[in-house]
Amino acid sequence: MAGVDVGGVELEFACPRCGGAARATIEAVRFLPVVECACGERFGIDLDAFAEQVTAAEVAAKAARKARRRA
Repeated sequence: MAGVDVGGVELEFACPRCGGAARATIEAVRFLPVVECACGERFGIDLDAFAEQVTAAEVAAKAARKARRRA
């Protein structure tokens, strides 16, 4: 979506080793789609699922921007 920058938004990714939530910004995953969990496991990101998360973040950012304009 044009005009909506969500690069700094953090997403959670389930660690395949421990099941914990590893966090990374959209910008970091776009640069290198590998995340490191607190347990030490490094794993690749499912890019299709990531694209869906990014789209959801963009939709939410756009809705928030619209709500602020109306307020």
